[in-house]
Amino acid sequence: MLSDSPSHYGSLTRCLHWLIAILVILQLTSSLFNIFWEGNVYSQAVVQWHTTIGVGILALMAIRTLWAISQLRHRPEHRGSLQKAAIWGHALMYLVLFLMPLSGMAFTWGSGYGVYIFDTAYWADADVPWAATFGQIHAPLSWFLSALVTGHIVMAGYHRLIRRDDTLQRMLGR
Repeated sequence: MLSDSPSHYGSLTRCLHWLIAILVILQLTSSLFNIFWEGNVYSQAVVQWHTTIGVGILALMAIRTLWAISQLRHRPEHRGSLQKAAIWGHALMYLVLFLMPLSGMAFTWGSGYGVYIFDTAYWADADVPWAATFGQIHAPLSWFLSALVTGHIVMAGYHRLIRRDDTLQRMLGR
């Protein structure tokens, strides 16, 4: 079923979730590997696609946000003491997943590199100080996003192993 229901997430929600998750993990791990093992083969292969993947994440997040808003009445309820934490955690994750690609594009554009998507320049080389300044939040945001992703994974495990509820199963489509 395409739409969400109180008992499970629909196929579109699950598809968007896992596609964005894979792309975010690809971005974060390639950057992390490059910090600790500069010039490694994995990071070198991924870095040329970093902006393109980031723009893809931005587009998928726009679709996911519009879809999530349309599905609010159909979504499984968050109950209990973790409800507010889950709502805030997801809101922060969505916000950061919008800010990461926007700040990355601002940094490359404002620093005179231009924004290239699939090797095509969409924003030409420019020296735009405000954009470069905004772009400086990109690296710190990546660490914050890493913490959010880690927390998200830990909470999925908590729901499965400690609470023994079906939260994870709903996102797996079972």
